[in-house]
Amino acid sequence: MSRLEQTRMEEDMMLADFPWLAPIGALVIAAVVAVLLALVLPRHRQGLVGAWVAGAHLTVAVLAAAVWLDRGFRATMSGTLVVDGLSLVLTGLVGVAGAIAVAVARPSVAGTDREGEFYAILTMANLSAVVLGSAADAALLALALTALSITSFILTGYYRRSRRGNEAALKYYIYGTVAGSMMVFGLSWWFGLAGSTSLVTIGRALPDAPILLAAASSTLVVVGLGYKASLVPFHFWTPDVYEGAPLPVTAYLSVLPKIAGLVALARVLPLALPDGAMGWPTAVGAIAAVTMVLGTLASIPQRNVVRLLAYSSIAQAGFMLVGVAALTSSDQGLPALLYYAIAYAAANLAVFAVVFAVQRESRSVDLSAFAGLGRRHPWWTVALIVSFLSLLGLPPLSGFVGKLEVFSAAIDAGQAWLAVVGIAMTVVSLYPYLRVMAPAVLAAPHDRVETRLAAPAPLATALALATIATVGIGVVAEPFLRLTLSAGVLP
Repeated sequence: MSRLEQTRMEEDMMLADFPWLAPIGALVIAAVVAVLLALVLPRHRQGLVGAWVAGAHLTVAVLAAAVWLDRGFRATMSGTLVVDGLSLVLTGLVGVAGAIAVAVARPSVAGTDREGEFYAILTMANLSAVVLGSAADAALLALALTALSITSFILTGYYRRSRRGNEAALKYYIYGTVAGSMMVFGLSWWFGLAGSTSLVTIGRALPDAPILLAAASSTLVVVGLGYKASLVPFHFWTPDVYEGAPLPVTAYLSVLPKIAGLVALARVLPLALPDGAMGWPTAVGAIAAVTMVLGTLASIPQRNVVRLLAYSSIAQAGFMLVGVAALTSSDQGLPALLYYAIAYAAANLAVFAVVFAVQRESRSVDLSAFAGLGRRHPWWTVALIVSFLSLLGLPPLSGFVGKLEVFSAAIDAGQAWLAVVGIAMTVVSLYPYLRVMAPAVLAAPHDRVETRLAAPAPLATALALATIATVGIGVVAEPFLRLTLSAGVLP
């Protein structure tokens, strides 16, 4: 075969991959057009960029469903990027949650001098998240994590005149750069041991490699992805960054980058270390247990609700990681992870939407700011309680089904001890959540709140959609469970 014929064959293969890459292509187009619109539109029209980005994200979710139903699964781009059930569920979740994140952010960034750029960077971050969860190649994995980290740093420091925001962005940058560099170093060892960046090829080489080199390099890779998912002991950046970032950015960071990191772990570990090589399911289970325990216990003394939610999100990452630990020994591991991710995204976005609304009204996110919320804003309070109870795991809400799934997966995988730890931490987590819910219902309104502020239309819409999803995904759980059960992973 001549060089020209080989080139033409490769071009034909790339063209054949285009239908499977439609959701990613839509995110690319959305980001590019958002940048152009931000350049040409006047400041008072920058909200159109947000509308474009939100619409594009919903289109991405529709395209992900269309690819699943019409095309099926496929390894594309010479096997470097995999379009399967795992990546398509992540893409659909990014599409819907990304649109809600835009609506939550709109009241905060409206009228600022870089509003359009904010929406463009948010789209680029979501593009990176999708690629991170779809990468089956070490080089693409490193590029996706780097791009997601850089865009997250920028979003965190969006308010240039905020000292706390600048400090949070700098801490995030330093920690993220170190963790990302450690992962790249580990991936370079994988490449050296396997002679390829393909995770499938690496998976054939690592079990036969020197045990110390394979274990050390694999640990470094877990550090990079664990930092993105806020897993213990890579979680130290989380409370300060969540508190210092603009609250809509905190809502975003607590959901999509975290879930993308966990999905990447669910893909990378079984490919690079097949059949539980070097006992990684036990190690991941131990990290999940410590993450659940530390996140839950550290949330108890917090009086700042954002810091309380930061530690809560760490604990929730531990619950999702239980599904990853069960992957090699139970068919329920992957469905449990994906269902829990969907339920967590809905509930956490709803909680943060209420917290943002309270911050706009009272200029505070301390526990005292929530006193009497039920008398001032009954519907906000209903949404807050429903979302907290879902995170707690109370039936019939989506969080209950999610925890039931991950605990069942752990028991089926022979890790019943992990389910016991999870159940115990679920009971303990009731206390920090009650510290927010009880004053909202029982206490008198705080004197500092002089006027009631209605939530802006985009924020109210986002809150309503997230709350409805939190209830609906639990009450009508069967279709979502069937979806996650059919979400296979291509080798």
